[in-house]
Amino acid sequence: MKTIEGRLQVVLEVDAGEAGEGERAADVVTRYIREQYQALAAGDVSLRRGRDTVHPTRVATRRLRSTLRVFAAMFDLEAAGRLDEELAWYAGLLGQVRDRQVQRARFSAALAELPPEHILGPVAARIEARLLAEQAQHLAELMSALDSDRYRDLLSTVAAWVESPPLAPEADEDADHLLRLVGKARRRAVKRVKAALRGEPDAEPLHRARKSAKRARYAVELAAELLDESAAKSAIAFNTAVQDALGEHQDSVVAADLMRELGAQAGITPGENGFTFGLLYAREQAAAQRARETAQ
Repeated sequence: MKTIEGRLQVVLEVDAGEAGEGERAADVVTRYIREQYQALAAGDVSLRRGRDTVHPTRVATRRLRSTLRVFAAMFDLEAAGRLDEELAWYAGLLGQVRDRQVQRARFSAALAELPPEHILGPVAARIEARLLAEQAQHLAELMSALDSDRYRDLLSTVAAWVESPPLAPEADEDADHLLRLVGKARRRAVKRVKAALRGEPDAEPLHRARKSAKRARYAVELAAELLDESAAKSAIAFNTAVQDALGEHQDSVVAADLMRELGAQAGITPGENGFTFGLLYAREQAAAQRARETAQ
């Protein structure tokens, strides 16, 4: 079985198909921006109606930010920088909610796997109370932001980019130029993932490598129409390979930090103790180590 590093190398080295005759790189990128704007708009409506579309809306912001960074040479630098900053703000609001959703599901599953005699005290209640309260707080902040001038300006800006993006002269080149930028993003991702895996077991380099790999994956996704069918499938495999290892590592690190904090609190609370939190902490530490070993 190939390592994550080996699979990354294979997946990232996709073959280009034939670019559409007479098609500009700008045409391909603009279509992708339009798709993400539509996802943002749909997420806006659903969130206002009380539906949980935090995750797909967050993904749309990530795809837009990836486009601005990977294809930076095709845009006016100042305009792209301003939009990236505002998208980062909105993605941060969405991410605070989504992260709590993920952690709640993670700990619910973890506790279900522990023997009942190893669960001492109101462990599930303490974890759920903490994460649910934080989720509700961040959701309220998100909903408030939807009615802010800053958010309305963000949507208006993305809509304007759909109609008339601030393009640089390079955007008028043919679609082969776009494929060269995709290749550059792929090579950068491979380099960063390899470096992170070979360095000290530090969560931050692995997290940065994961983000670089995501940008490369979204770049391949954007250019899928210019790639052969096997390349499109490789993009999906790329996402799976990176998410399974580096994503699990990041989630485990965050979860372990929370268990250490809650365990310390339980240890000084009458009627509670930190035993089960210690077990969960050890479990997350082991999960992080396994994720890293899988990627070696």
